Amino acid sequence: MREQDELTTVATFSTRAEADLAQDHLQGEGVNAFVFDEITAGVMPFLGGATSVAVKVPTEQLEKAREVLGLSEGEEGGAKET
Repeated sequence: MREQDELTTVATFSTRAEADLAQDHLQGEGVNAFVFDEITAGVMPFLGGATSVAVKVPTEQLEKAREVLGLSEGEEGGAKET
C-alpha cells in the first residue's frame, strides 16, 4: 500500500460528537478526515474509557492535521480517558 493510500490516527475521542467536531475542523482546513469505531462507541457506551472513536487522516496529511488540531509531533490529541 502506498503512503498516500494509508490512514493514520491523528486523535482519539471518547464520544462520536467530539470526533465529528475534530473531523469538521480538519475538513474545513482542507485535510481529509475519517471517523472510525463509531459503532462500537455508540453500541457499548457503558464501556466508558475502554471505547474510543478515532479520527484518521491520510498519512501524507498527518503533519498538517496535527497543526490544525494544535498537537505537537508524537502527541495524539483527543479526550480519550485512560
